[in-house]
Amino acid sequence: MSRLFREMQEAEKHSVKQPASDGALGALMTAFGEDAQIARPTWRLEVCRSTALRAKMRPVLLAGDGEASTQGALEAYRAVRTKLARFQAAQGIRSVVVSSAGMGEGKTLSTLNLGISLAQLQTQHVLLVDGDIRTAGLTTLAGASGAPGLSEVLTGQATFQAALVATDVPKLYVVGAGEVATAASDQFAGALWREFMGWCHETFDMVIVDCPPILGLADFDLISAACDGVLMIVRAGKTNREALAETVEHLNGKKVLGVILNGMKTQPSNYNGYYYYSRGKGRTVS
Repeated sequence: MSRLFREMQEAEKHSVKQPASDGALGALMTAFGEDAQIARPTWRLEVCRSTALRAKMRPVLLAGDGEASTQGALEAYRAVRTKLARFQAAQGIRSVVVSSAGMGEGKTLSTLNLGISLAQLQTQHVLLVDGDIRTAGLTTLAGASGAPGLSEVLTGQATFQAALVATDVPKLYVVGAGEVATAASDQFAGALWREFMGWCHETFDMVIVDCPPILGLADFDLISAACDGVLMIVRAGKTNREALAETVEHLNGKKVLGVILNGMKTQPSNYNGYYYYSRGKGRTVS
């Protein structure tokens, strides 16, 4: 049994699960395979810029956070982490796009917290990429501002490795948005985006891309074309039914791995819950 599989089993023990409710989200789910061993490549990286996540305030969730107000969210992210690790083992998933129907649904925070959770596994070297270069939300949240960043990489002004920013969470790296003003869709339409993602696949065990919203922009289709899977974020009380239905139609056949429903008020602790709907058996974690 591989070390990755043992870690997944251990993480699964800490995950709280309940059956998922029916609805439009169920249309996104299809069956997925069981765990399988994968060989993790030898991993080496030279010194790069750094940022300190430990200095950030809530709601960034770091290892060792055990307060009652955050424990439920931590367990939920661990459950999603376990599902991603299974996709990695069974299907070779190495890169995931995180997006949502519209703005303000929690995709950027979910990207950062999921990356932190994955990096806690001994076998995982994780890269977070701020693909939402219009707003640079992940860049700001992670403290990875400045050049070079993804924009400089995609316009040929910087090497891939020059854009990396190391965090003080071991094995977690970030590529910020950068500062080039070229139209975002033009940057992702070029060959350098696919080449960059190819390098990321060879260098890291998992790459998570914070992507612009799915509806109304060309960026999502361009970004997701070079990645292995898609996680969709839906926020309770925020995402309207019409936008969700349109997003479901748009995502048909687009490598959807699952949906995270966040912002749910749960009892008795009343924290913001995070719900995960995976391929096959719908599951809810809170």
